[in-house]
Amino acid sequence: MRLSSQLNEKSEAERARMASDKNQLMDALLNQPEIPSDYGETMVSLCRDRSQDVLTRDFAVQHIGLYVQTLNRRGVYNAKSAEAKSLRDALFDAAGETRTIVAAAAFRALADMAAFDPQIDPRRLDSTLAACVGNESAAPAARSMAVQLCGERRVRSARPALERIIASPDSPEILRRGASCALARLR
Repeated sequence: MRLSSQLNEKSEAERARMASDKNQLMDALLNQPEIPSDYGETMVSLCRDRSQDVLTRDFAVQHIGLYVQTLNRRGVYNAKSAEAKSLRDALFDAAGETRTIVAAAAFRALADMAAFDPQIDPRRLDSTLAACVGNESAAPAARSMAVQLCGERRVRSARPALERIIASPDSPEILRRGASCALARLR
């Protein structure tokens, strides 16, 4: 193996370890009895910071969703607040990054939030998900999550894309199975 390949592998492993360490710190801060007042703002900054590695950004997006759920469970989530708007905007921005795993985390967070945040436009969310289902260049994780959520949310506009996935011999087996399950929920 060439030295440059070994160095790249080491730096990728090091980046993954560092992202995991950041994730553990995010978890610890979120699990405090009093979450730091700038937690949400910090997660938004991390997820939007393109100089961060994609794993760190993905973890930040996941933690935005966890943060909002925690606030909701504690009875202090205010969907009309400036902070809630900032969190939603960051998640919708991240949902547009369909070529990375970041979109998958954003899709899940938005779908979960939609259950208790009336400020999330369900048509916007559903059209975002359906577009990703039909996007063959989307990251596999993003596309798989979009397929799953289209089934859960019964997004009828995704039906043609789901049928194309099932019919295509080039579709990965796991994606075809997910599309089949999603279609079954649409019937």
